[in-house]
Amino acid sequence: MATTSLEPSVRDRIALAAGRVRSLADDPRWLLPIGLAMYVATATWSWNFPNEQGIPFNWVWLGVAGTTILVWRRRTAVLDPVAAAAILAVTAMLVTDVTVLWSQALRDLALYVKAGDRWLSGAAVYMDVPLAIAPDDLSNYPFLYPPVTLPLFGALALIPFPFAAALWVSGSAAAALAGLRRVGLSWRWSLVVLAWPPIFQGLFVGNVAVPMFALFAAAPWRPALLAVPPIFKVQSGIAALWLLRPEHWRSAVLGIVSIAVVCLATLPLVGPQRWAEWIAGLQAYQVSQALLPNNLYGYGLGRYMPFVAFLAIATVVAVLALRARGRREQLARLGVATVTGSPSLFSHGYLVALPAMLRLDTPWFWLAFGLTACAPGPAWFGAIGIVLWSWLEPSLRKRRGFDPYHPLGAASAAWPGALTAGAAAAPPSPARRPARQGTV
Repeated sequence: MATTSLEPSVRDRIALAAGRVRSLADDPRWLLPIGLAMYVATATWSWNFPNEQGIPFNWVWLGVAGTTILVWRRRTAVLDPVAAAAILAVTAMLVTDVTVLWSQALRDLALYVKAGDRWLSGAAVYMDVPLAIAPDDLSNYPFLYPPVTLPLFGALALIPFPFAAALWVSGSAAAALAGLRRVGLSWRWSLVVLAWPPIFQGLFVGNVAVPMFALFAAAPWRPALLAVPPIFKVQSGIAALWLLRPEHWRSAVLGIVSIAVVCLATLPLVGPQRWAEWIAGLQAYQVSQALLPNNLYGYGLGRYMPFVAFLAIATVVAVLALRARGRREQLARLGVATVTGSPSLFSHGYLVALPAMLRLDTPWFWLAFGLTACAPGPAWFGAIGIVLWSWLEPSLRKRRGFDPYHPLGAASAAWPGALTAGAAAAPPSPARRPARQGTV
């Protein structure tokens, strides 16, 4: 009698399991949220929330993600697998952002201001002795930007730090929003992406990569702006290769002349000796990277492989980027090449890869976005791998038409309208016009 009463329950469970298997077979996109959930849970397995003394990270994230999914299901009556993946990625991103708040705030900005203050006082700015022990104060790491930047940071050093920090962070946030809007995101999606770790963490530490992203995003309209980021981060010169296109030669000349003028104008202020000290400081930093690989490489490819292999991969990606025919496509790919070619890479270094990620079809975009939503590390290169795969496999690229789950909506690529705007700003000559038609 007891056995008979259990049989319907067993049959119901088997039927329910079979139904789930059929549902997965009917829509294999469910593998996307399942895979993302497994990735986040594994990548953050040893994390605590909000800091090392807190509770397990996964408990908090699963609670937030599960509650959000239930609310979504209640309001929409249908849970699409892509929507589920987006919820998992966004909630992982937001919970990760909270953990960042327990680290040292504005450490990069403080490093810049200290360099400016030393320059004003005539003290040494660049460290010419290799660093063998990581400092407890993260703003005491070596300053690496060239001397041409010292007047800017010296001006910041003249302002009380709380006011300088408010000015820098608010300006960086405004620049990030402007860049996201330029790339093609709506205000709503721009506010969501503002919490993406490369932006959020860049704002939190005060890194110059955030305002420099706005210049990269504005390049389809003002190509000469690409000459500015390499002043701060040499690897940004990879994206500046876009200026080698025949239609950009005027912008390339303008950018080079502008940088030369700035260097000459600041030379009497900083002196030629500072440039020699800067080169010596870069050489010392290379030695320091070998002594402190976990601290100074970040999670750049050079940390995980021999230099020859790193250089080969960076070169191949850059060549593939330059082979792209479309203006926007080439610029987006050069952003990816900048990431792979960075000798020292932290989360904010991924900002310039966003336009290429946005060119992915919706499920692939959320997979790449989810990989970069938490736990910065080598796994983030999985997102770069997906983007590189899309260069060879068109089916991974965003389809035309409106998609409510894709940040670009109806646009099929980043920088919608960039060609029209660029043409209006600088009409091409008849000889160049055919090369600009029919490309994206």
